[in-house]
Amino acid sequence: MFTGFSHVMIWVIDFDRALKWYQEKLGCTVNFAHAPHYASLTQPQAGIRIDLHPSGAEGKDVGFGPMPYFKVASVEDALKQLSGRGVKVGKVQTEGEHVFATFWDCEGNALGVQQ
Repeated sequence: MFTGFSHVMIWVIDFDRALKWYQEKLGCTVNFAHAPHYASLTQPQAGIRIDLHPSGAEGKDVGFGPMPYFKVASVEDALKQLSGRGVKVGKVQTEGEHVFATFWDCEGNALGVQQ
């Protein structure tokens, strides 16, 4: 089912501030940034992708940890497999060319799949 590790989603309150911080403090390069909606960065030394996504000022997402994403050939097929194993799954979503969905572990932590 999984074909690799996709990225870590980090929820932010101030999109512009966070985008600048990840570049200046962690040495990330910008793959794309569509302020104030979404940004994808790469930390070249670590070889990982970090995505920033805004949350509301009172957002409960911020500060509760990042959201890891796993690469899959088909989001729909992955959700079907996970659901068949008794895993709580969300709906397929699309942002631009990205197709993804959320699923949850037994503790309520969100994880994602992206094709």
